[in-house]
Amino acid sequence: MLEATETPAPQALLLKDEAICLCVRPFSKTSQMVTWFTREYGLLTTPVKGAQRPKSGFVGRYDVGYTCEIVFYAHSRAGGTHHIRECTPLTLREALRRHWRAATAAAYVCDLTLRATRPGLPSPALFQVLEDLLDVLPTASEREVPLLLLWLESNLLQQLGVAPDFTPCQHCAPAPHATFSVEEGHFCCEHRPSRLPKPLTLSLHQEIPELFMQFTRASIVQTLECARTSQRTDLFGRPEPFPGIFGLRRFLGIFLNLHLDLLPGPRRTALDLLI
Repeated sequence: MLEATETPAPQALLLKDEAICLCVRPFSKTSQMVTWFTREYGLLTTPVKGAQRPKSGFVGRYDVGYTCEIVFYAHSRAGGTHHIRECTPLTLREALRRHWRAATAAAYVCDLTLRATRPGLPSPALFQVLEDLLDVLPTASEREVPLLLLWLESNLLQQLGVAPDFTPCQHCAPAPHATFSVEEGHFCCEHRPSRLPKPLTLSLHQEIPELFMQFTRASIVQTLECARTSQRTDLFGRPEPFPGIFGLRRFLGIFLNLHLDLLPGPRRTALDLLI
């Protein structure tokens, strides 16, 4: 049994859950602070006392991208730290360390999950989305990795309940382009004008909403299979498995930053490295 050195408060509950390691940062000379995204309890942080000592029972038991089974003493406050007692690695995903593109993508999605979620708000479906992506990343080709990130971002918005509303106006005739209010999260037209004095709007081609909904309805395996069997190319002859992929990339960047209060730098850096 791997036991931490600190004794928790008597009223703390001993809980066990699967957890994906999102972040590991120094806490002292020999200790680390680890942030996890768990299947049943959501985001939580555990200090690991003496984790960097050579004889520590936690050495090699966790790292960013690992799925582990952790046993921890739950604090009474959802946003507080929780004292870890045991950590058993279930899926190490060592292939992520051998492919720099997969490692870059994994680091980005773990950081995105950390910044987009909140303690005390579990989402088993989002946990499964993240785990599926981390499992598939090492097998994805150079052009497929950025595609998988857009799939993850679309499903992240869906599972967090802040997905854009792409329902078209019933009174307007179908058109290739429509005006979308980014701040309000829906299409606006003469039948449904924006309530904001100076709304941030984008002209979206109909391919972008269709691709977003396709990503949120299909599994990552289905998305990859569809991409690999597609023969579509763009105007320059480059593979473009889905119409509207470049427009969706731009739209998601704006929407994520606005609705999840995220800085654009990490996403821009990750995608620039991968494309």
